Order: sequence, then structure tokens, then C-alpha cells
Amino acid sequence: MKQYIPAYYKNFQCIAQKCKDNCCIGWDIMIDEQSYNRYQKVTTPFKKCLDQGIHHGKEPMFCMDEQGRCAFLNQNNLCDIYIELGEDALCEICTQHPRFHNEYGHIRQSGLGLACEEAARLILNDPDFKVEESIVGSESEDDEWADELMRIELYLLEILKDQECPIEERMDKIFDLTTAYQEKLNLTGELTASLDLKTVQPQYFMRKINEKEYLSYWFDFYGNLDYMDDKFQTLLHKAIKEYKTWTSYCRNDQYIERLLCYFIYRHFIKSYDDDNLTDKIKFAILSTVMIEVVDQYCKEYEIPFEIQDIARMYSKEIEYSEENMEVIFEELLFD
Repeated sequence: MKQYIPAYYKNFQCIAQKCKDNCCIGWDIMIDEQSYNRYQKVTTPFKKCLDQGIHHGKEPMFCMDEQGRCAFLNQNNLCDIYIELGEDALCEICTQHPRFHNEYGHIRQSGLGLACEEAARLILNDPDFKVEESIVGSESEDDEWADELMRIELYLLEILKDQECPIEERMDKIFDLTTAYQEKLNLTGELTASLDLKTVQPQYFMRKINEKEYLSYWFDFYGNLDYMDDKFQTLLHKAIKEYKTWTSYCRNDQYIERLLCYFIYRHFIKSYDDDNLTDKIKFAILSTVMIEVVDQYCKEYEIPFEIQDIARMYSKEIEYSEENMEVIFEELLFD
């Protein structure tokens, strides 16, 4: 199997009680079967706490208090299961978060999700989005479709990292190239041949982004999604009221580049299932624009949120909500 990981992936380490937005607060934490069975076999005095802190049923999960805190998150924001039983006793979701793994064909893509404060810091401060490739596990049968998607994805990432080119031109380039591949796929069902970017028909997507009517539609759409916490939704509504044009802001092109690389790396390969390449690029661009507009609003009005905080809130509310992701991509089909 071919394994792909960003270079910063191996540098991640949970900052535990130092985290300002603890992942043990506000989330439903499901317990995998293996961990649940292990908890049932505990014979120490801690067993009583385990029994009381778990919703036992078909899909066991940890109990939450009135503040949405996990029953095992103590007052020092440390995990009592970790303290009493050791790191190996953590359930799968607690061990893995914020890591994600995309497996398609013989390709496995691993990364860190923006919803974690420390992961967001690593992602947005990485000077060069370098993806490392290796062979892991036993040999598996090659999957040409997965290989072609990965080849295109890595090409898009290289275009984005060309800092000699203005960021909006890079955004147009990746959209134009993806659109050309999408048209080819729709006509022939194949992606095997490389396309020359110089011969690709320009779509001028960033002009569309700068049209107030277009972006206002998406502002309204995002504003009416389902949010766990209304903090990001409130900021978005306020930013919309003050919005002029995206190009009028003094943007941080490096952050835009890093956000785009992240969203493309995490989501483009999912085209393996639905053949919709262009939608993944639209989502990456729209997500980046939403984060950037809110960030500029916070800067203008001296609201104490850094772009890492805004990106984390966006990811938590959008990427980590199956319902929101589903309705966004349904809407993108008709955009």
C-alpha cells in the first residue's frame, strides 16, 4: 500500500491541559467495541467510575455533564482513563483524533484535521506543504484510478506552492486544470493522460468569487447551516454585514496557500467515490475564502481571534459535521 503523509504529521503531540478548545468538551465520544470490552474487564476500584461514566447500549459512548464535558475529563483538563489505566486504554477515537485516514484502492492518505488547536498551528505554520510517500504493509493490487487521482492532487499542490505566482492566479490555475480533467473524465471516463496547463481553457473562477451576488449566496448558505456552537456562525454573520469584496482585504497569501493545500489534500482523493473533481476544488476555495473573510473582520474590529482559531472553528463546525458536509456538496453539484 502507498502511504502519503504531510511532513508535519509526525510532529503532532497533544498539548492536553494547555489546549484552549479541549476535544473532550462538546463532542459525542463513541467507544469502539474493543475498548468497551476492555473497560468491562477492569477489576480495580476505578471500575465503578467507568460504569457510571459510560452510556451502555448498542452504541456505547462517554457521558457528558451539563457543560458538555466528558465524564472522565477532570478539573485539570486531563483524562482520568489515561491516568488510571494508561495510554493504551484510550478508545480509538481519543487515540486517533485529530488524525484522519483516507483509504482508496491501494492508497492510504493520513493527515491532521484543522479542528484541533495544535494541528491547526502545525498546518498554518508549515513553510512548505511537503507530502511524503512510502510503501507500508503487504503489497496490494495497483488501482489505476486511485493513482491518477493522487497524481493530479500532487500536481495541484505543486501549483499552489509556486509563490512566484500571485495567489489568485494559482487558485484560477488549479480550478482551470481540475475543470479540464473533469470534462475529460465526463467524456472519456479516463484521467490517464496529463494535461498541459498552458492549453487549458480559463474559467476565471476567482472573478466569480469576487462577484458579490455569488459570494453572498454562499455566505447566506453557510450562515444557515447547523452549528454546534454559534460562535463561528455569529462571526460569519457579522463579517457578511461588513463584507465589501474579497480582493479589497489585505490578505495573508501564505495562510491562503496553506489552507488550500490542506483542504485539497484532505478532500480531493474522495473523488474516487463520486467522480466529482471540480466540487472538491470549489469546496477548498470557498472554505478558504470563508475563513479569510472572518479573519479580516476580526482584525478590523480587533476581535481577539487569530486565523488559527477561525480555521479550527470552521473545521469543527463544517468538516466534522457529516450533515453539513453532505448539504454543502449537494449544493455544489448544482453550483
